[in-house]
Amino acid sequence: MANERIALGINLRRNQNQTSRTYGKYYPEVDLQKTLSLRGFARHMTEHGCYYSRDVVEGVLMKITDCLPELLAQGVPVQLGSLGTFYPTAEVAKNAAVDDLAKLDGVNPNQLVKAIHIRFRPDSSQLDNLTGPAFKQACALELHNVVSTSVVTVDGAPRKVRQLKPVATAVAEAMSGGSGGGGGGGDDERP
Repeated sequence: MANERIALGINLRRNQNQTSRTYGKYYPEVDLQKTLSLRGFARHMTEHGCYYSRDVVEGVLMKITDCLPELLAQGVPVQLGSLGTFYPTAEVAKNAAVDDLAKLDGVNPNQLVKAIHIRFRPDSSQLDNLTGPAFKQACALELHNVVSTSVVTVDGAPRKVRQLKPVATAVAEAMSGGSGGGGGGGDDERP
């Protein structure tokens, strides 16, 4: 990781599930930025004093993206140094759990497995601990926005619109008796 601690934006989203015990409470979520492409990632790496040119770094990264799924599809977990380990898991198909081994005679595994997921387990060694609580210590958290989602009609079709309001503005509105509930900050089409 870089030595500079660039802020990780935290947004707040209000629970809108009226049947929930926590209805109306605000919860933190990461303010995700635009996804960086493989080429952009390679460029970023070369800007950190890398001895190799962007095309060489990009080529290695492309090879990783080819080989990693291939190995995972064979049931081989792959550890990427101190970053962590990628591994496959099986999602059970609906009503596919078997209570009697005799019933497995001639069963196709495709009937039992709904999906194979690629999972990631961060390194948890003391030296390179990237688990959630430890990684939080490497981040400089900063409150950004209150987020709300509304549905609008565009060309006759409903569309979800994500609205952002700076936390300071939402707090000031709430303290003055305003809505304070987010929104009004414009559309945002990030995931």
